[in-house]
Amino acid sequence: MNRSTTRILCVDSSPRRLRELTDALERAGFEVWTAGGASDAVCLVSGLHFDVVAIDQPSASARPEVWNCLAESHPTLPILVHSGAPRTSMLCRNPQVISSGPSTNHEIALALLLLLLGEGPMSKIRKPQFIAA
Repeated sequence: MNRSTTRILCVDSSPRRLRELTDALERAGFEVWTAGGASDAVCLVSGLHFDVVAIDQPSASARPEVWNCLAESHPTLPILVHSGAPRTSMLCRNPQVISSGPSTNHEIALALLLLLLGEGPMSKIRKPQFIAA
């Protein structure tokens, strides 16, 4: 079976943010799979090919040994670890003014695109597979 769309695995501790990110990436034309945590992600990655994995920081911190094992067993798989919260909301004392959904999703989508576009000849320079957004 020849796959023409980019497959992304998203893991997030917030079901709402996971749903919003999944919807945004699917609207952009990506094939998006979701995992409830580290164990589910490892099972999916062992059986399917993913072009990139996006994980929020709390999920990555919850089981670091599992994520390290995943990175070691799939050394060419880019893994994006994102904060899950827009940077602007951390700087503002009134979080009701800031929309937490769209700005975060755009930042994550942009970081994922940068990882995916790094597949050309210059990607050999890019050694670290973990990128923080």
